[in-house]
Amino acid sequence: MANLKNLKQPIDKFRGIGIAHDLPPKEREEIKIKRLVKSAKDEHSASIGDDVENFKFVVVGKGQKRRVVKIRRRITSS
Repeated sequence: MANLKNLKQPIDKFRGIGIAHDLPPKEREEIKIKRLVKSAKDEHSASIGDDVENFKFVVVGKGQKRRVVKIRRRITSS
């Protein structure tokens, strides 16, 4: 990955090839889930304007059927 700067002017036969970090499947899933939650939080704060801290965002489902569910947190007073 340190030598990627040398590929800015690639040879024609290597054009269109992408290079990415190789991650184990578990880490890839964690990154996808974090992105889903972050985009849901951004969308929530942009549309509703309510504090994100008042909600818990949970990813449910498997594969392509994943979605983020928003759950209101209960405020307890002592």
